[in-house]
Amino acid sequence: MSPRGAILVALLAATLIPIAARAAAGQDGRKITEVVRLEGPITEGAASYVEGVVRGSDPASVSGIVLIVNTDGGFLRATERIVTAISTSPVPVAAYVPRGGRAFSAGTIILMSADVAAASRGAAIGAVQPRPAEEKEVSAIAGWVRGLAAAHGRNATAAEEMVRENLVLSTDEALRSGVIDLLAKDPGDLVRELGWSDEVVEVSPDLPAAVLILITDPLNAWLLIMVGALILLLGLTHPTFVGEGTGAALLLMGLYGAGLIGASLASLGVILLGVATMFLELKTGHGVLALAGSAIASAGLFMLYGGAPLIRPGAGAWGAVAVLLATSALVGFYLYKIRESMRFPSAIPSPGDMVGRTGVVKREIPPGGEGVVHVGGELWTARADRGIPAGRRVRIVSVEGFVLKVEEE
Repeated sequence: MSPRGAILVALLAATLIPIAARAAAGQDGRKITEVVRLEGPITEGAASYVEGVVRGSDPASVSGIVLIVNTDGGFLRATERIVTAISTSPVPVAAYVPRGGRAFSAGTIILMSADVAAASRGAAIGAVQPRPAEEKEVSAIAGWVRGLAAAHGRNATAAEEMVRENLVLSTDEALRSGVIDLLAKDPGDLVRELGWSDEVVEVSPDLPAAVLILITDPLNAWLLIMVGALILLLGLTHPTFVGEGTGAALLLMGLYGAGLIGASLASLGVILLGVATMFLELKTGHGVLALAGSAIASAGLFMLYGGAPLIRPGAGAWGAVAVLLATSALVGFYLYKIRESMRFPSAIPSPGDMVGRTGVVKREIPPGGEGVVHVGGELWTARADRGIPAGRRVRIVSVEGFVLKVEEE
């Protein structure tokens, strides 16, 4: 099977197996427990993923949903969608922070909204203060988190301190203070503690949700825009349309993802200004503007993060910027070398400039036929009225297309 076929089979299996398990459980009276992984930024894609699982959960076949939460934060609108999905779920929802995991910022809000909040030892919870910490936004989010905690009988004061004071708790501290409900070694242990079905099925995102998860990560959206711009820039210097098509598709996909996450016009404007600066390389050709454009677009990336109060750029963002700047410098140098090579006329003379020049017969020219002569460092097809043997010097008297007419000197 080809790699493409294997990927397609894997995607279909990830989508169809949970559906088949749900159907089988409903038919024979058995129930299953569904597991959803929220790992990485909480984005519009993650929200679509959770909403899809909740919509498909029938109390007749599903005993509950376990959200495995391991995130440093996410977007406020996506977090609101997930909280709404949890509150309207037809089956109970438990949020669980795995060993070594983190439920920071948006992750804590999701944890507080769940019917059951659980974690493993070695995890951490909290740090919900928005950035920038404007009083109006801090108060709004603090009130929201406090209300979610109180509605589920948890420590509302500690939950509010996670917003106002950026409080972070270990799982033992969270349990003692009443921020979470119980400790569990792993999701299976949690399911047994809750008395839910021990037939656990992990539900993967379907293809549309998987694509949304990819393109609504702010770093991924930015990379799609920038990589697409670089490929498009290179494609415009070559005679085929493969680069242009691929680059334009990636660029548009990245812009669509940035639009879905609610990127501000200012951040998008700076990113597109950087892209436009890169494309000026086609006109100037010094090799510097590709690098300068990437630097400008990098500022747009951090502005994009700045417009999301519950998510911050990590080390991955800085690493991606460094790699992109290095790649842009290489692309700029490549375009500079192309432009330099086009400044110098070809050393090969055009056929019209050949009349009067002399050369040497390399392959005999039969009477009225064609042979080969060496002129100006190049081999040319030649004909003559009279036969000329190899090795003789000849003079060019006329040019017919790319065939030289010669006569012996």
